[in-house]
Amino acid sequence: MRQFIRLTLIALLMAGTLNAWAADYREAKALIEHSINEGLKTFKADPSQAYKLVDKIVLPLFDFVKMSKLVLGRNWRKANREQKKRFVIEFRALLVRTYTTALLKRAKTDIKVSVSYEQPVNAGRRGCSDCIILKTHVKLSGKRPVNVDYAMYPSKKGKWKVYNVSVGGVSLVTTYRNEFKNDIRTKGINGLINKIKKQNRKKS
Repeated sequence: MRQFIRLTLIALLMAGTLNAWAADYREAKALIEHSINEGLKTFKADPSQAYKLVDKIVLPLFDFVKMSKLVLGRNWRKANREQKKRFVIEFRALLVRTYTTALLKRAKTDIKVSVSYEQPVNAGRRGCSDCIILKTHVKLSGKRPVNVDYAMYPSKKGKWKVYNVSVGGVSLVTTYRNEFKNDIRTKGINGLINKIKKQNRKKS
């Protein structure tokens, strides 16, 4: 799980520059790789800026409503409007807290990232012919390359939105869906929301 969090953290930092890829993914490699390493350098220089930078650079690229629907699955349809709203808010906060905390713990670690790309492929999602999978290969200093795939769709404003990330074949959405499934069964949707809310209020 720690390895997954660490690599997903890099994936989230990458997502913060993915719209540079929209014009031509082949020309975006150097820009995105530079942006990741500069972002890591900024975190190391001033770790107190971690939450602000993640919130400003990374999170706008994600569609948390769509991610929440996928994470909850059929339970999303069972939830009322207020429950849906609360879940999206707390799930978003959970991702911010989890991955920013992981970043802060590695702030003094020397990390270098290199990225390579494959031609995007159709995501094969029903009702979303424009959805794609952007397949990348990420290599951290001293580590073997890991596949990081972004499930994306073009928004009405012409920018790409991420609705799932898979690291080494492990899906972020599926990981949380499996984690939350038992909580919903034993505590109900409100119990799950309150559990996440309590986790979010803890000190890192």
